[in-house]
Amino acid sequence: MNYLKNIFLVRQKFSYVLALLILVPFLFTACSDDPSSLGSDLLNQDNIIVSKLDSYIDTLSQTFEPHQAKLSLSSSEVLLIGKDANVESQILLAFYVSVDSKYLSDLDSGLTFLSAEVSFNRTYYFGDTLQPFNVGIHQVTSSWNSLFTADSMAKLTYDQSSIAQSTTIDWNSYKFSVNPSLAKEWFTSAKDTALAKNYGLLFKPNGNCRFTGFAASTSYNGDVPTIKIIVKKTSAYETYQDTLTYDGSVDVHTIQGTFPEASNKTLTIQSGTGVQGKLWFDLSKLPADAVVNTAKLTLSVDTLNIKVGSSYTDALLAYQIADSTTDSTNSLFVVSLTHSGNTYTGDVARIINDAVITKNNYGMLILPSYQVKGIENFALFNNNPVNGELKPRLTITYSQKKK
Repeated sequence: MNYLKNIFLVRQKFSYVLALLILVPFLFTACSDDPSSLGSDLLNQDNIIVSKLDSYIDTLSQTFEPHQAKLSLSSSEVLLIGKDANVESQILLAFYVSVDSKYLSDLDSGLTFLSAEVSFNRTYYFGDTLQPFNVGIHQVTSSWNSLFTADSMAKLTYDQSSIAQSTTIDWNSYKFSVNPSLAKEWFTSAKDTALAKNYGLLFKPNGNCRFTGFAASTSYNGDVPTIKIIVKKTSAYETYQDTLTYDGSVDVHTIQGTFPEASNKTLTIQSGTGVQGKLWFDLSKLPADAVVNTAKLTLSVDTLNIKVGSSYTDALLAYQIADSTTDSTNSLFVVSLTHSGNTYTGDVARIINDAVITKNNYGMLILPSYQVKGIENFALFNNNPVNGELKPRLTITYSQKKK
């Protein structure tokens, strides 16, 4: 009986192997068929048709206009200073000066302040590097924080006279010598805030000044702003000269003004200033039962007027506008637009699909991928280019059931 059982099992395994050998060639043949033709068969079987809607070919109504957002630059790793005919950027910087008790006790017994020098490391520049670099340094006399914006600057008070004594530039190293009496005042504040205050410094361009970006206090590379203070005491009982260094503790830069439009055919998207683009397409020609498969958004670049700095993120973002009154955006519906050739493109199908489903088509906000660093000027053709094919274009592929 065991012998017959073994023969039966061997024959059964052989049948399985033979069946696989017969089926495998058919499987490979099926996989090698044209996927699109197979997909068409499946679509026909499912009673589905695929159509295309092109904003240029089908002449969809559309708008592309500037939009101004309020922007906080507190998270920027770059502190930007500079000024031209249209834009000015200033830096607020404070140092937490923790003073050893030895120096505090010597403040009233012969401690002198020989020098004070603020150092920055340049990590970014924009525009003509041969332009002059002339910066005033002012002692701030009112409180502020890293959430300060351009709108907040009207509330800031500071000494009108600059305490800058000299500026030394060695490639990426920028050093500003300031009046050492400032350091004495900060030490006094550390001893008793009733006697003096330490609200930090305002770095402000004197006239036109090339745009230069420095590593901020939050920088990961370690080249943060510092102040080096040299103190000295000479007496019959004690003589010393010490160099004390403090890192920046709080900083922010603010940018006021905007680049003008290059022409009435161009729209500017600008980093650092909150200048964005509000883009809208009329989707009424899209059937109510349409399911959007792809929606390619193409924005053409005005290559003659785009201006970028020494380092930047070369991409834009398209956010769905969730509220037509406030132009607030939906962070769940955001698409990156990548740069290739003379266009920025991306698939905004999720945004368009949601607009169709909810019947709330408020458009999209177009903004820089990294808004808070630098002052890049992304020049894009608006709805009035000489060549109509250069205006923003939306190409939608959608499916719907046959009727």
